[in-house]
Amino acid sequence: MTTVSKLRRGTLTLDATEFATQAQNVRLVPDVDEDGDALEVLDGTILEPDETTTWALQFVAVQDFDDPAGLQAWALANAGEVVPYVWSPSDVPTGVSYAGNVKVRALEIGGDVGSRLDVEAEWRCTGAPTPTYRTGV
Repeated sequence: MTTVSKLRRGTLTLDATEFATQAQNVRLVPDVDEDGDALEVLDGTILEPDETTTWALQFVAVQDFDDPAGLQAWALANAGEVVPYVWSPSDVPTGVSYAGNVKVRALEIGGDVGSRLDVEAEWRCTGAPTPTYRTGV
């Protein structure tokens, strides 16, 4: 059986503050960096290069710079801080949530006059996300 996952009716919590009403695209993105080249040793064994995986929380959100309790004001006030996050992509009873810590950065403010504005962000995580799978109802 194939499972098809969709982002819908999820949550995004940053340091115990919910921002799902702003988020329109959320991703946890791994970046793998190889250090060195593969190396063959005398007995024929191939030693693979060392790998380091880092993670980022990437999102696109509706701008809310007029709201003193909004995401943009919160990000500006917490820029440089490492805070916990929990992201649940959907409300599926057997779904998953991901938790970890992320370094907050200030968000871009503004854009085209008269338009609904959004902002793109990429915040570095301090480690891999921890998934928690719900057992369903």
